[in-house]
Amino acid sequence: MSASARNRPLLPPFPNGWYCVAFSRDLPRGAVRALTFMGQDVVAFRTASGDVCVADAYCPHLGAHLGHGGQVIGDCIRCPFHGFRFDARGECTFIPYGTKPPPLAKLRTLPAVERNGLIVAWHDGEGRAPAWEVPALDMTGWSPSLLTKEWRLRGHPQETTENSVDLGHFSEIHGYSGVEVLKEAVTDGPYLNAAYAMVRAAPVIRRPIRAEFEVHVHGLGYSLVEVEVPVYAVRARLFVLPTPVDGEQIVLRVALSMHDDIRPMRISPSLAPVPRPLVRAAMARFIFRGFTQDVAQDFVIWKHKRYVQPPVLAAGDGPVGKYRQWARQFYSSADVLRV
Repeated sequence: MSASARNRPLLPPFPNGWYCVAFSRDLPRGAVRALTFMGQDVVAFRTASGDVCVADAYCPHLGAHLGHGGQVIGDCIRCPFHGFRFDARGECTFIPYGTKPPPLAKLRTLPAVERNGLIVAWHDGEGRAPAWEVPALDMTGWSPSLLTKEWRLRGHPQETTENSVDLGHFSEIHGYSGVEVLKEAVTDGPYLNAAYAMVRAAPVIRRPIRAEFEVHVHGLGYSLVEVEVPVYAVRARLFVLPTPVDGEQIVLRVALSMHDDIRPMRISPSLAPVPRPLVRAAMARFIFRGFTQDVAQDFVIWKHKRYVQPPVLAAGDGPVGKYRQWARQFYSSADVLRV
């Protein structure tokens, strides 16, 4: 057995739920993107009217890959092999022979929606329709564009999302101190919520900063972290979006949106003459740089760790056991005994 096989996580690789497949700005009108999602080849495309579709990559006619040469024509995707066209519901609307499309010429599509600058697709191992939705956020007062970054790495969405309740690793991996629980973790169906405060040294500012974090977890593929730095009256939203690729790797996407109500004088009197939009943009980049550095610090752990169930937990770990019990709902019945 290879080393990679020995280290392969014991968790079932494709938990059910909503997962980000692209940032909205990466799929303009008329674009087609080839993706691997939950071990399957799919395409994402945006029609001329702006609708988003995530579908099986292979044409049901004779199997051409729609992500390699496929084109958006109006509100349909055109197969590069024989010119069959399929709309965003997967219906074949046109064939070039002057005859009716075959009744079985249907392109399999996945439930997909656009939320908060993200395109998310639904996966269920038993083919069930979505049982819940990713909430649409009120964007009033928030920057309309996101700062974004993505990596492809070894990992599993349950283990990456577990970091949101793993209090012990905040100090050991990320160097935070004074970790406080502001709100105990609570769950409601597919939703998990908790809030913490932590102190972190800030080299540029040269003083410790206390930040408050409220975590909103919707399934294993979508986490929103609301961040507030009270001393500077700064607020940001951080998105953490792990998406399984092939059973071994994930694409981890992260994003940041900044609140417009920023007060330069609270940050530093020297910023008084600087236009507020410039201060906001600079602060957003500063926070996002720290956020992405924090995320990257976990990579070596995720790359080499093995899922342990049941874990040997200690006081101070945080509600890891509660989290794992909550996570069981995202697996198909045949897999849940392994979680």
